Amino acid sequence: MDQATPPWRAFSSEAPDGAAPEVPAQPASRVSRWLAPALALVGGLLAGAAVVGLLMVVVGAMPTTSEALLLAEPTPDLSGMEPAMAAAAPARVVVDVAGAVAKPGLHRLHVGDRVGDAIEAAGGFAPRADLAAASQSLNLAQPLEDGAKVLVPELGVDRATTANAAAEDGRVDINRAGRSELESLPGIGPVTAGKIIDAREEARFGATRELRSRGLVGEKVYGDIKSLVRAD
Repeated sequence: MDQATPPWRAFSSEAPDGAAPEVPAQPASRVSRWLAPALALVGGLLAGAAVVGLLMVVVGAMPTTSEALLLAEPTPDLSGMEPAMAAAAPARVVVDVAGAVAKPGLHRLHVGDRVGDAIEAAGGFAPRADLAAASQSLNLAQPLEDGAKVLVPELGVDRATTANAAAEDGRVDINRAGRSELESLPGIGPVTAGKIIDAREEARFGATRELRSRGLVGEKVYGDIKSLVRAD
């Protein structure tokens, strides 16, 4: 063997029968070297983008702090405010205060006020008031009704004469009429006449409408007799 020839250059010219000559291994392709890391990087980016998108959807669906406070705070119920405000304004009644008072005439009072309140609204008893007669004819604690008349008797006035003068209009005074007079009214029999007499002994009638409000007659009967009666 020539000493100048490198050892690795020496090949045997002889090969086993039927065997292919050895081919030296080729170096790995450059593409295969960076393809796997690149695919991993792309997969990671796609997964990260999916997570970010999911987070954006979740965050977008969540209410902000102010919205959460509004949702947590109960909405006040305003449905009943108008009725409540209307109820705050007291209802009124109008009564006619006549006779021996300082300021006779129509006076507007609250529902639930009494005869004594009406007299006070009219300036109180006048010096000419017949207090003894007033204590007999007026119930100062009686609740007022709209349209009622409060008559304060005067000294020196003959009440019988006044009653006779009023009787000329043909109406029956439910505070003074006897049983027979009451029974002469349409729909009023002996039982109802007795109830009216008992009721006026407990408290005089301030208005004819009290026949209805105190349950002595029905609405139909009252409609038939309201123009035939008075309450003096």
